[in-house]
Amino acid sequence: MVKMIQVLGTSSDSGKSTLAMSLCYYFSGKGYRVAPFKAVNMSLNSISLKDSSEISRAQWLQAIAAGAEPSKYMNPFLIKPEGMGKSQIIVEGKSIGSMKIEEYYSYLKNNAQAIIKGAIDRLSGEYDIIISEGAGSAAEINMQDRDFANSYVSSMYGTPAILISDIERGGVFASLYGTVKLMPDSNLVKYLVINRMRGNSEMLSPGILKLEELTGKKVIGVIPYSGISLPGEDSLNYNKPAIQNHRICIIKYPHMEVYSDFDPFYLLNIGFTFVDKDNIDALDRCDVIILPGSKLVGEDLHYMEKYGIASKLIALQATKTIIGICGGYQMLGKRVIDTDNVESAEKEIKCLEILDIETEFKNKKITGAVSYTLNDKIFPGEIHGEGYEIHYGSIVRNMEPPLAYIDGKPEGSVRGNIYGTNIHGIFENRALLNRLLNIESGDYRKTLIKNIDATSKLFTGNMNMELLEDLIL
Repeated sequence: MVKMIQVLGTSSDSGKSTLAMSLCYYFSGKGYRVAPFKAVNMSLNSISLKDSSEISRAQWLQAIAAGAEPSKYMNPFLIKPEGMGKSQIIVEGKSIGSMKIEEYYSYLKNNAQAIIKGAIDRLSGEYDIIISEGAGSAAEINMQDRDFANSYVSSMYGTPAILISDIERGGVFASLYGTVKLMPDSNLVKYLVINRMRGNSEMLSPGILKLEELTGKKVIGVIPYSGISLPGEDSLNYNKPAIQNHRICIIKYPHMEVYSDFDPFYLLNIGFTFVDKDNIDALDRCDVIILPGSKLVGEDLHYMEKYGIASKLIALQATKTIIGICGGYQMLGKRVIDTDNVESAEKEIKCLEILDIETEFKNKKITGAVSYTLNDKIFPGEIHGEGYEIHYGSIVRNMEPPLAYIDGKPEGSVRGNIYGTNIHGIFENRALLNRLLNIESGDYRKTLIKNIDATSKLFTGNMNMELLEDLIL
């Protein structure tokens, strides 16, 4: 028998991911084997695993909270928007290429049921409890025929769901009422939760009583607002850093991806400043400039050229520390060769020519977790770390000393104060972070676990967990 609770929301960013994480943490602490699950996730914030599978960062975080090994079955469909009505489609951890929206919907209609059911059955055989997360709103009535992420999952085995709404958005009672009335299979929703309450929750009591009367659903929790930092699910969670650190600038081009590279800047209270076409002068005042990953390297290069960011970087290369990650690393080189038009209609793209490297794009996507050792000629001592790779382009010519070694093979490039690497998660390495940013930071992993613990206890400590346990145990 499948034992699963699904966390549905009245909207995006209502708190589904965090509540699901908290439930994973809670039931794991009770001694159960717990697996997170999200049938369909649209996000540019992904991570690749030991078996080279690629899943959403949110399900990775939930697996960490559950004490489970992250798996491709925890996020069978990952959609990575590319713009112009196209998205890269990741199915069970592997890219099947880019599709226009109508192609993707057709693919889902023909394949989603078997793949989603297969993933749930697989997890159910290995774990005691599945905590499933919905996507966006559970009442997307304009696309119910292709919404495979929400009540479709609960209805598959008739398993219970809870519905969460964010009071900060306003209209929380209307949102919960309207979602229950409009969503399919609302009978599967057993309880309601109100998130991000500031002030005295007793003020909500009259509204809660009326809502329960109208919907027949009990509100089992009012969650206080929390300022605790956690990795975000997608780019919307990274719009603005909580701390504006003008010493560190991150170039925010239109197709920036893998925002989670900068989770240490949030969780360790380092902060940074995003730079785009509207505040280029911030680059003059900073000490460190970071070029992040890019979904479309050529288009983001042209964006920087158009608005003067590229020429500014070239002018500042002798006086600033410049760090490129993945697509940002490729931009620092001499050129990108894309003969097969994997990512661009251009066969060759001239880059910033700050590093003496060349990149070539091939149709095979390179993904996987990696263990690395930093180049001890640049970083003295045996400094090791773990990260992951997600990219199409490979460095085919590198005339610079390596930043690190993976299985004895050189990786990345260094020229003076210029650094480049294809390793995501590199800033989680405390020694490297402190050296490159000239700071003394805390330990990212320890802080992450501490924040998972604090957030999970905040959520479950303000909910009637006995009622939830009765649903599943």
